[in-house]
Amino acid sequence: MSEIETFASRIRAYYPEGLTGLFAIGGTRTTYILEHNRDSANPGKIDDFQHYSDYLLDRYFDLIRMFVELGGQNIAITALGYQSFYDRGEQYAHFISQSTLALAGDKAVAQYEAIGLDPYFLGIEPLLLLPPDNPAHALGRQLADFQQRWPYQPGRPRVIWEIASIPLYTFWRAGETMGDAASSELAAAIEQAEDLNAVHDLLYRYYARAAYGVDLPQPHFYLGTNRNGDLKMRSVLPNAFIGGSACRLFYTPYPTLMMPREAMRALFDDLAFGEQKLRSKQMDYRDKYTPELAAAEYERFRQLSADPSSILGLSRAVHADPDEG
Repeated sequence: MSEIETFASRIRAYYPEGLTGLFAIGGTRTTYILEHNRDSANPGKIDDFQHYSDYLLDRYFDLIRMFVELGGQNIAITALGYQSFYDRGEQYAHFISQSTLALAGDKAVAQYEAIGLDPYFLGIEPLLLLPPDNPAHALGRQLADFQQRWPYQPGRPRVIWEIASIPLYTFWRAGETMGDAASSELAAAIEQAEDLNAVHDLLYRYYARAAYGVDLPQPHFYLGTNRNGDLKMRSVLPNAFIGGSACRLFYTPYPTLMMPREAMRALFDDLAFGEQKLRSKQMDYRDKYTPELAAAEYERFRQLSADPSSILGLSRAVHADPDEG
């Protein structure tokens, strides 16, 4: 067994329910421009959008393959928000409809089969509210048809593509999606629940199945990018299920698709096996501090609080001097 296989085995053992990660892929245009256009006279100009689309699809699957090979089981990727159909005009809306359809195309199918993945499309129902001649409606219909035909198999890793989700719409339709029997069973189970943990778990299983179409663990981590300084939560519907759980948040200072295997492995290692120095179920932190440590921590926090630029999430210009925040 190779070193990577041994590491993946440890991760799967630590997460018997299946390590589940949320990925908000930021900086896709930046990634492409820096990889392909950095030496051109106008690097920011993309001349071949089909090449751009094909390149991104390959990079998406590079990321997914790393996730699975390192022991991940469920990867949810926010590929497209519904706002994208309105923010940049009709031409862009048509382009993203066609490029997103590649997730159900022959090239993607070959990747699903090679990696051993089951694909799901999350949140596409709002697209079906649009007129039939709208390209976004056609996208939602074709992805739904693809999902109906896919030969799902228990136990395989899953990729969940989040496409144009509106969480409140999904929750509003949950009763219709699950049916009267499931809703009645949920109500009865809640009445008999012994504590609030049980109530939460019952509600999570019900609404997660309504949203995903399959049972899925609560997310263990979220990965986004803060390359411009700010911290955002761009996974929409999966974030609605975090609900104050111990989901860890990670941010890269570079576009997500530029993440190498070593960085993802370090993330997994810290997530599963990293030491949380002040994690305690006691009512206080007795025996965790020495007087010297307490004095040093106080002084460190005092200095940081006196410097507004120490706040995580403040925006910065793309080419700002790191020393200036």
